[in-house]
Amino acid sequence: MRAFLWAVPPDLYPAFVRAGTFALDRVGRKTLAEVQPGDTVFAYLTDAQTLAGQFEAVAPAFDDTTPLVSGRRLPHRLRVRPVLVLPDEGHLPVAALAGRLDVTAAPETLRAAVAKGLAPLSATDGRVLAFLLRSRASASVDAALDAYARLDDLQKPTVVAEPTAAEPTPEPAPFPFANAAEALVVALTARGFAYAPWQVAAYLTALRTKPFVLLAGPTGTGKSRLPMLVTRLTGGHATLLPVRPDWTDGAEALGYTDLHGRFRPGALLRAAREAADDPERSHVLVLDEMNLARPEHYLADVLSHLEARRPTPRGLASGPLLPDATDPAWQTVGLPPNLALVGTVNVDESAHGFSPKVLDRAFVLELRDTTLRDWQADLPPAPRLAPWPAAAFAPRAERLAALSPLTEVERRTVDEAVEAVAEMDALLGGATYGYRTRDEVALFALHARDLAETFRTADGQAVSPLDLALSMKALPRLAGSRARLGPALLALLGFATTGTPFASDRDAAPTLDRWRAARRPAALDGARLPRTAARLARMHEALLADGFASFWG
Repeated sequence: MRAFLWAVPPDLYPAFVRAGTFALDRVGRKTLAEVQPGDTVFAYLTDAQTLAGQFEAVAPAFDDTTPLVSGRRLPHRLRVRPVLVLPDEGHLPVAALAGRLDVTAAPETLRAAVAKGLAPLSATDGRVLAFLLRSRASASVDAALDAYARLDDLQKPTVVAEPTAAEPTPEPAPFPFANAAEALVVALTARGFAYAPWQVAAYLTALRTKPFVLLAGPTGTGKSRLPMLVTRLTGGHATLLPVRPDWTDGAEALGYTDLHGRFRPGALLRAAREAADDPERSHVLVLDEMNLARPEHYLADVLSHLEARRPTPRGLASGPLLPDATDPAWQTVGLPPNLALVGTVNVDESAHGFSPKVLDRAFVLELRDTTLRDWQADLPPAPRLAPWPAAAFAPRAERLAALSPLTEVERRTVDEAVEAVAEMDALLGGATYGYRTRDEVALFALHARDLAETFRTADGQAVSPLDLALSMKALPRLAGSRARLGPALLALLGFATTGTPFASDRDAAPTLDRWRAARRPAALDGARLPRTAARLARMHEALLADGFASFWG
């Protein structure tokens, strides 16, 4: 597909966008005949000298003398579909690109293109302009800086070797998770961030298993930083979206039609289309302090679509998020395979709790462990990492029934996880956990095998992926009074500590005393499931003190 620059007088541009039709009089009509359906057209506003949007031709050029703009004769026309229309304040000044593109190599080059009315662009210019406009539309400073940083890479010619008929295209090599994860831990440490290796491994594995992760923990422990850093270091694109307390529906996330009849796409809908337009990179939307409003209100439709994803040639994708959008350009945008949602969570009186609908669809990773005495002023040089392809984050399957044949070791991993969820469900009286929880705990344990060595503490002690999966997926659902939850909590504590349920407070006393004597650690040494046991001990203590216990207390 080719790309073109269309020089549009600013006073005509709104009419062209409303009509979905670009038009000109005489200048440029010869080039207009070259434009084919699927070609890209960039709108350049002549007086302002800015780029205002990206469009796609949807039909061959045609002639029509019906007035498109009152008082102007513009018979030569092209129907277009808006791909990206920047707001007025977001137009991209072409002066910022002077000398960086073929069309801006010299002032006279750009003037010549504008004088033609419609001018073809090189393939490199088309790629770069599309990328910069997407970054401009994201309203993210990080995205804009990242866009300019990547200009040189985008401007390199792309050479694609065509396989011959006699030589079939080889299968791509499996992604080297183990080495890549270790390099990522080193890169984070070199930048002064004290994430334990297991925290990085758990985040990556959760993101791969289900593209919806909640990061909980005290303020200042790096909840927002972790997804932003990991995404950027691995070559992906991350956008930070602060959630406001007044979000009561999906308008801010997905979009709305303003009083002037113009559709305003929401940040999540824009992120989804940006990811779909950039399928080779991973994209992450970070919902910062996401429970300042009720997620089940402003994310209701998104959560439903998250579970309605279906296999496509590029991975799991959903249907349209907002099929009734008043702007047709946004009616087909769904959740693409390379977009993940990460929410940071506050647990205080200013925040809302999470409904089962939200918790059932997410992994909850706590960043509670801190090493405040561990700091360095003289850090080693930060290594530059090779980009991770978006496919690196693709799950082996969405559910257990869709898994390809497993090795004997892999089958034992899955069986162990399934048995653990089933035992916990039985101790809770049954019907607490559904097939989704079972499958995602097992898939987490299976995916964790690809970076098993990274599941360790800062001092090198192994951390059980199954223990993490249960504490991240099964425990957040637990909440209740002493009368309702007390016996089950004791039974679960015994299951996590020795494998045998505790029947009474007396049975649990030695374990609880040992946990308190160790200053209430996040992992109980010697327990069968150390982190699950420590969290259950914390919940049991809250139950005794307050008469009510919750994972979030």
